[in-house]
Amino acid sequence: MLKVGIIVNPIAGCGQFLNLKGSDSLSLKDCPRSISLEKAVEFLGETGDLDIEYFTVSGKMGEEAFRKAGVEKYSIVYSYTGECSSKDTICAAKTMMSKGVNVLVFFGGDGTARNIVDAGFSMPVIGVPLGTKMFSSVFAISIARAVQILRTLATGGIPEFGEADVIDLNEAAYEKGEMGLSSYGNLIIPKSELMMSQSKAEYPETSAEAIAQYIIDGMQGNVNYLIGPGSTCKSINSLLGLDSSLLGFDLVRNGSLVGKDLSEEEIFRISEQETRIILSPIGGQGFLLGRGNKQLSARIISNVGFKNIIVVASEEKLRYIRGLYVDIWDSETIEKPKFIKVLFSYGRFKLMPVIF
Repeated sequence: MLKVGIIVNPIAGCGQFLNLKGSDSLSLKDCPRSISLEKAVEFLGETGDLDIEYFTVSGKMGEEAFRKAGVEKYSIVYSYTGECSSKDTICAAKTMMSKGVNVLVFFGGDGTARNIVDAGFSMPVIGVPLGTKMFSSVFAISIARAVQILRTLATGGIPEFGEADVIDLNEAAYEKGEMGLSSYGNLIIPKSELMMSQSKAEYPETSAEAIAQYIIDGMQGNVNYLIGPGSTCKSINSLLGLDSSLLGFDLVRNGSLVGKDLSEEEIFRISEQETRIILSPIGGQGFLLGRGNKQLSARIISNVGFKNIIVVASEEKLRYIRGLYVDIWDSETIEKPKFIKVLFSYGRFKLMPVIF
C-alpha cells in the first residue's frame, strides 16, 4: 500500500486576493479565504478511493481537508498549536519522512517547497500549485494533473524519479520588480510530462522594441490595453514614455496610462468593456496563465476571451518551450483554443499549442 503524506499550507496563494506578489509575509488571519485548503478538499475527493495510507497534519494543515472531503483513511502524525507557520511545515515533513512515506503531496508555492528542502526531505514530492508565485520545477502542471500522477503512482506506475530545482526568491525585492532568482536546493519528483520539468529562466529580450512597436502601431482608440508583467510587455510602456509596474498589470488607453498595478477586482470591472490583454509566457516553463499573473481569474478570461489575448515573447524564449500552459481554476466556461499566435518580432508570429 502506498504511504502518502499530505501537507497543506493554508496561507499559500492568499497574496493574490490582496494584490501582493507573494504570501510569505502573511498570516492566516490576513487571508480572506484559504484557496489551498479548498483545493486540498477537491484533490482528496478525487483520490480518496485509492488504496493509500495517508499521513497528515492537524487542523487547517491537513486534517480539516480530510474531514471536508469525507476521507477517513488518514493518521495525524504532527500537531501544531496556535498559528501554523513555516516551522510547522518543516517539522511535519521531517515527521512524515520518519514514518516512511513513499511520497509527499504538498499544497502551496515556492515558499512551501523551500520549507520542505529545509526539512531535508529525501523522498519524492508532488507540489500542487497553489502559491501566488511558483517558479520552481517541483509542481504538477495543475491540480488535475497532480491527481493523475498520484492515481498512477497508487497503481504501480511512474517507476522513475529525478531531482528538480527549488527556487529562492527575495519576496521584498520581488515586490519592487527585482527578480533575483537563485537555486535554493533540490527535491525528488516523479518523472512525468504532467510535472513542470523546468524552473523559471531568463532569456535576452533582443526583439522587445520591435514587438512593442508592432503592438503600439496596432492599438485602437478607446480600447483598454492591459499590459502584463515582464520586461517584454513593459517595453510597450517604455516606448510610449509611460511609467509601469514590472510585475503588475497596467492599463493603457488612447496612449495614456490610466491605471497601474491593478487588482483582480479592478481588472474584472475593466474586462466588461472592450479589452485586450498583452501577456508573455514565463521563460523556461512556458506558463501563459496561472503562474506569475494570478490577477487574471477565470471570470476575467471568460469576459475577455482568448481571442483578445495578445501573446508576446522573444524568439530566444520560444526556442526553449514546447507549448503554452494554462492553469486557471474553475475555468469550465472558458472556450479553450488548441493553438495561439505568439508575436516574436515586428509582424512576425509563431503558432504555439495551448496546454490545459
